[in-house]
Amino acid sequence: MSNLETIQQKKAEIIQKFGEWTNHNIQLDGDLYTISRQTITGAEVKLRRIVQMVADISGKSFENLRILDLACLEGLYGMELALQGANVVAIEGREANVEKARFAKDVLSVNNIEIIQDDVRNLSLEKYGKFDIVLCIGILYHLDVPDVFEFLEKISEVCQSFAIIDTQVSMVTETSALYKEKEYWGRLYTEHDPNTTVEERVKVLWSSLDNLNSFWFTRPSLYNFLSQIGFTSIYECHNPPVKKYEMMRLKKETDRSTFLAIKGKKVSLFSSQVMNDLPQEDWENSLKPEEL
Repeated sequence: MSNLETIQQKKAEIIQKFGEWTNHNIQLDGDLYTISRQTITGAEVKLRRIVQMVADISGKSFENLRILDLACLEGLYGMELALQGANVVAIEGREANVEKARFAKDVLSVNNIEIIQDDVRNLSLEKYGKFDIVLCIGILYHLDVPDVFEFLEKISEVCQSFAIIDTQVSMVTETSALYKEKEYWGRLYTEHDPNTTVEERVKVLWSSLDNLNSFWFTRPSLYNFLSQIGFTSIYECHNPPVKKYEMMRLKKETDRSTFLAIKGKKVSLFSSQVMNDLPQEDWENSLKPEEL
């Protein structure tokens, strides 16, 4: 049996046990992909953006970076960064996704990525250590209160340089959540039918692991909380673009974006002591939908 036949056979076994790949289309050998050569997924389109951000902003070669990929799904982002030379830890909660990611790792002989099955809510400095860069792609909007706040705090705790957060945001101020005596606005999103069991929820690959609802921050509230937990400046990435309709951003904000949160040191001004004495203003939390 040729190497290609062996890979195809193993891939078929994984599909039989765990189902088809849902989004991460990884090239395994020549024209053999985890999904297909003819398919371009949303994750692949976004891959160029994420990797370019890491390269442009880190100021280091990939080989000198330790990167954490949270809720890595089928492993595309972490795998690509490992192939570029970074040392990667990828955490994923669902066995099906973990096995698919490990399969790609084995096929590509990538030794500088560790794929761990764990709930990202278990992230801690003691358990996983420090990272130069943290990827939080497609997971923040699957968490509920207070987990979503505690999770971001843990990201700040382990992050030494910057975090890339790709997430849904709320375009309406539907509800608010109180955390450490501060109010944050957003909306609730239904993840699962309340009549489902935990076992049933785990099988729904594109929803939360177990919580029935999730809390989506408004942009202003997300900016405020990231600033509150130690990120000194926050940006949104518009290029490389991920979809043609992102040009609509020139006229109106969309409800999905890639945020860059930098873990820097606050600068004191020499030319304006007045500004040094003033506390940083929060973004207004209670903006009307048309003002967001």
